[in-house]
Amino acid sequence: MLLLEKAKAEELSKFPSRAEEIHDKMHPRRCSVFPFHPWDPKEKRKEGVVLWIPHTIEDLIKSSEEQLNCSGSRLLSEDGARIVDVDIISDGQKIYLVSATEMPDKLEEPK
Repeated sequence: MLLLEKAKAEELSKFPSRAEEIHDKMHPRRCSVFPFHPWDPKEKRKEGVVLWIPHTIEDLIKSSEEQLNCSGSRLLSEDGARIVDVDIISDGQKIYLVSATEMPDKLEEPK
């Protein structure tokens, strides 16, 4: 088995662009997307959805909107930081779909 993996790695090194594509198919990442701000009180929280992470942040936002049946323009991490690239999303990470209009009243984390 180890020899097969080594041979596969050697072949993939000859075609670097294909290596990433194959790696994505073998080890897809997923995330949990919730339709509320991460600092909202528990009463305002709603059910989320687990999605495979696509290749672009725009595709993830679109897929999140469709699955959650709500609109949003940006994704936030649990600490409220804006996520600008899907490559920084970890497998299994919780993220939050929010609209830009939700941001001004959330500048301070609740105590």
